[in-house]
Amino acid sequence: MERPNLYICHTAYQVLVDMVRAMEDAVPPELILSSVIPNTDELAGRLSATGLFRCVRVFDELACGNAIQQGFLRTLLLQRVMGRRNVEKYYGFSIRPQDYNAIYIHNDWSVLGRYLQDLKAPYILCEDTMASTCRPEHPIIDEQRKLPHFRLRQKFCYGYLYWGDYKRVTAVETECAAKTGLFPEKLREDSKSDRFHRLTADQKALIRQVFLTRPLPEKAEGAVLFLPRDFVPDGLLDSETQKKMFAAVVKAHCSDGPLFLKTHPRDTFDYSTLFPDAVILERTMPSEVLNFALPFRFKKAVTVESTVLKALEVADEKLELSLSEALALLR
Repeated sequence: MERPNLYICHTAYQVLVDMVRAMEDAVPPELILSSVIPNTDELAGRLSATGLFRCVRVFDELACGNAIQQGFLRTLLLQRVMGRRNVEKYYGFSIRPQDYNAIYIHNDWSVLGRYLQDLKAPYILCEDTMASTCRPEHPIIDEQRKLPHFRLRQKFCYGYLYWGDYKRVTAVETECAAKTGLFPEKLREDSKSDRFHRLTADQKALIRQVFLTRPLPEKAEGAVLFLPRDFVPDGLLDSETQKKMFAAVVKAHCSDGPLFLKTHPRDTFDYSTLFPDAVILERTMPSEVLNFALPFRFKKAVTVESTVLKALEVADEKLELSLSEALALLR
């Protein structure tokens, strides 16, 4: 009997990608959702109702605790044992790698990623976001490779290595191999953009069923889409300055038609208090769903210092302001 694939997701975008994969799988796969995804239990219920997955499980990485050991000997002798014990004994969760045809994970720098390494499980590393491997530079990976005795760490699986450097990573996916200089021996081109364009009307409807839980307007002539990003957690702005900046951006660039807002999934600010007349799209919906979720196009889409517009195909005009350009509107 053919074994299913296992997909492990940490963001709503990753869930979207693996929903589309599941539509093409010969055997219904299993899905694990990290609880860092907002409203995880409700999302898991809607995903189960699609019938695409054999099983949908939620894993609370925050409740699992931190089992990372300190010091050479403790890391060498105890890390794998303590990592597994933390997940399996104390949290009561387990994965049997032999049960799956392949394991796909997007963020291996996570409790679940480390647990796969504790299990010595081979896995496929998928892109975190759309085309995230297609960059000329990868400073985080470069920094990891400067660790003392990196090659020995890699060979003997000492501690944890992420972003494709773990030796049992069987493939590293990329949107475009020609734009990716990493891991030539492991690189696997898998265009999510192509996958999205192949979706049928019924498949798009199933995706809307999962990510759109409120009815939306059928028509919105001249609609403008604003996609804000929360700068406060990064210490770049205080909340009052951010609110004033967003109001200024909307006044300057989004006042020509009905206003729609799509926030980042981890942005918990209630934008209806700032823009009471706007249509607030669900924050748990990946922005890529907009490409096939609405029966109209946007006249313009606007964001501030974000790459979210790169994959957006339903706006006639796209404007990405830098943070300094947005703040200049306050003067």
